Amino acid sequence: MKKIIQNIVGTLGYSIIKKKNFFKIQRTLDAAIKNRILKNNPIIFDVGAHEGESIARFKKIFKDPQIHSFEPQEKSFNTLKRLKNDNIIINNFALGSKEEIKDFYINSNDATSSFVPLDSSSKDLDGITTIKNEKIIVKKLDNYVEEKKIDYIDLLKIDVQGFEPEVLLGSLKSLSNKIKMIEVEICFVEYYKNVSSFYIIEKIINDQFQLYSLSSPTAKIDGRIKFLDALYIKR
Repeated sequence: MKKIIQNIVGTLGYSIIKKKNFFKIQRTLDAAIKNRILKNNPIIFDVGAHEGESIARFKKIFKDPQIHSFEPQEKSFNTLKRLKNDNIIINNFALGSKEEIKDFYINSNDATSSFVPLDSSSKDLDGITTIKNEKIIVKKLDNYVEEKKIDYIDLLKIDVQGFEPEVLLGSLKSLSNKIKMIEVEICFVEYYKNVSSFYIIEKIINDQFQLYSLSSPTAKIDGRIKFLDALYIKR
């Protein structure tokens, strides 16, 4: 009977899997993070906060997280700042490898906006275009940590559309003695002229951090991986 049902469902373009296996396939990093951070009020750096999606996520994982969010886009920041309170600090600038003013490319899908320009020759853009540039203030995480007198960071989450290595290079001092975990997005599709990769990121942090878990990937219709998040823990 099981095979008959599988065959019928298969003709419709679907398949049946066990519930326990479904959750394995669709897993996020939330459980892994909760397993490693046992306190209710961890200090989290949310680099690339967009409109607060990660804030909502971390508030579901932890009872009272202390979140420092960084979002340079004016439009997204105006939405994000409504979430500001004593435990959520909202910063309207970017983090990078040095202190500077830098061109930021605002794209038609603003979640893909980046310091890294789109590759106009790419077949992966799916209609995404750059509509304007903004001059953005960039600071170093190390300098921010020193200025705010932050002793430790339980989790550094980075989702900045190909600019992840620059954020890490501006965090080298903190990586050595303050940061316990890193969640970083890896982009596999050719949206941008320069794409960050596991190799580049691991070259920066591999001597101090080890890969702990991966999220389920976001995939294209043809099955090719678009993005996934990698979780690293201090060695």
